Amino acid sequence: MKDKKQWKRIAGYCLRYIGIPVLLELIIESLNRKSVVSGFLYMFDKPSLFLFNTLIIMLTVSVALFFKREIFVFTLISAVWLIFGIVNFVILSFRVTPFSAVDITLLESAISVSGHYLNARNIAMIVVAVVLVLGCLVYLFQKAPRHKRTTQKKLLISAVSVMLVAFAIFFLRFQSHSVQALETDYTNISEAYENYGFVYCFTNSIIDTGIGKPADYSEERVKQVLGRLDTSTKSSGERPNIIFIQLESFFDVSTLRNLKLSKDAIPNFHKLQKEYSSGLLTVPTVGAGTVNTEFEVLTGISQKDFGASEYPYKTILRDTTSESICYDLKNLGYTSHCVHNNEGTFYGRNKVFKNLGFDTFTSMEFMNGLEDNPNGWKKDSILTREILDTLDSTKGPDFTLGITVQSHGKYQGFETPDNAPVKVLKAPEDMEEAYLYYVNQLYEVDQMIGELVDALEKRNEKTILVLYGDHLPSLDIKKEDLIDSNLYQTQYVVWDNLGLAGMKQNLASYQLYSEVLERIGICEGNITKYHQNAYWRTKSYYEDLKVLEYDMLYGENYAYQGKKPFEPSDLVMGTKSVKITDVCRNERGFMLTGENLTPYAHVLYDGSELSAEWIDSSHIQILDEIEYEPEEEPEASPEPSPAASPEATADKKEEQKEDIPNAFLVQIRTDGGTTLGESEVLFWKDTSLSKEVPDAEPKE
Repeated sequence: MKDKKQWKRIAGYCLRYIGIPVLLELIIESLNRKSVVSGFLYMFDKPSLFLFNTLIIMLTVSVALFFKREIFVFTLISAVWLIFGIVNFVILSFRVTPFSAVDITLLESAISVSGHYLNARNIAMIVVAVVLVLGCLVYLFQKAPRHKRTTQKKLLISAVSVMLVAFAIFFLRFQSHSVQALETDYTNISEAYENYGFVYCFTNSIIDTGIGKPADYSEERVKQVLGRLDTSTKSSGERPNIIFIQLESFFDVSTLRNLKLSKDAIPNFHKLQKEYSSGLLTVPTVGAGTVNTEFEVLTGISQKDFGASEYPYKTILRDTTSESICYDLKNLGYTSHCVHNNEGTFYGRNKVFKNLGFDTFTSMEFMNGLEDNPNGWKKDSILTREILDTLDSTKGPDFTLGITVQSHGKYQGFETPDNAPVKVLKAPEDMEEAYLYYVNQLYEVDQMIGELVDALEKRNEKTILVLYGDHLPSLDIKKEDLIDSNLYQTQYVVWDNLGLAGMKQNLASYQLYSEVLERIGICEGNITKYHQNAYWRTKSYYEDLKVLEYDMLYGENYAYQGKKPFEPSDLVMGTKSVKITDVCRNERGFMLTGENLTPYAHVLYDGSELSAEWIDSSHIQILDEIEYEPEEEPEASPEPSPAASPEATADKKEEQKEDIPNAFLVQIRTDGGTTLGESEVLFWKDTSLSKEVPDAEPKE
């Protein structure tokens, strides 16, 4: 009887710690492939890889053996893996790239755009599901059996079991030919997840971050790389305005085999391709991951050298400066701007841009005249005016990065008017509606391109304009659907009024800015010079580039004599200052008059926010009653300590402004409540309101 209980107990443990991980792996891979049949085929076609992924799950759930609440911990870890598999399935429904650890760090950005992908019903279902899961876990925590005591024998057996699983993983990793093929540098993230399994790739995305230290990294190695560069060359020639436009999900739809349209969706872009320099642009992402293309274009650094599916904007660039086109051009008297008709906090750009050397950043919160497309993204037509404003804001040459957003997904579920300019005559099955919506958004983006070029042609300033797509759209496009069979290529074109000879050249996105600068005689910065001097597509080219990248971002800065070469910029939000000029009484309450006020303006008085209604760029209607309380004027605020950090100083200044009594203040905030910028305060005594009260002057 005792032996029977013992065997039953062993069978239970085998079912729990072997059977359930196998079942979980099968479910997760079925979700990863969007097919139960494909999940089973993966198990039989690639048994070593299936086993390897299963062993990883087994290793994580076996942690439960060391807890008194073993059942609860086991269930919790199993539930986490199942949730990850479901999240991956959902994400793959909206974009091409699968779920990775870095997506967890992007949760804030994901929530801010969820309204473009999920309707109220979807959100309600997610909330209900989360509540149910949490409720079940709480119930399980209370009701699940727990060990009253943990014996040394059990701890020993548990430790041996975990060690055996870890050894099996280690053995397979180095003995199985199929597992040996596991890559850490993924050229195609989607194919990696499909070939090597979700569990391994996701786990690797947790562990593998940053740029790995080159085996031969040293001061001598860095000097060797720099020694091959022509350091005697100095930047020469004209200093034209330089504009880069990153076109969201923009590519040449005529390269799709199974799509036929009633007219050209991007006529202006095609016209520029024929008349000016152009080519294919290899980007690091597909379907999503805009800022990784943006990162490569701005820095000349290859994102592939970072961890699998890592976003440098969310890791190293939060705290570290990097050489960029902004810093390089700053040496030549340029002012750098960014214009983006989306939230300023998206991907943390309002913080990251300081470490890339931008001087101003005009996000949608600082724009007037915004218009939504059917999916709620802001239309790109507004960018022409905003880009021209950056050029007018300084006397010297300007570098401006424009980031569009109108052609962002999702694409399914939106009606397109019958009079839409582009009709879809042929499209992949069940995708007619999505392509009809997408190509007409693309057409409007192309109209903006035409308007911008026309406006630049009328200006009496030398200018070079670079237009490029950041990645293919999330329309379930496969490589066999494309004429060139490359999911990681978009198109670029370089317009100019300098008389440059047209060239047809294919580039990687991290080579783009150095190539453009070379054509106008600019060769500032180590990364820039490296791309301009090195032989592309050789093994040493990639290895030497990685040495420079590591040295600057993670190493000893040998290339800069051991010192940090760049200081964070004093980023200003918006190119036009928000101002309050007066507050007066009217029939609805109080009218605030000012300059450059936007719908994202919030009015504060005495540190408290007032109910207000934006009227136009010069007026905000205040609906609350305002009371003036005479008191002593605040003394001048002491200067912050020189040792105080820039962030602490900024927080202190903001706190001081909000605490000033009898003063009006306008803050520009995101929908999420983050303050991006603010006006100077305006005291009651300096407004028209003070003239209404005879004794309004503060008493001495």
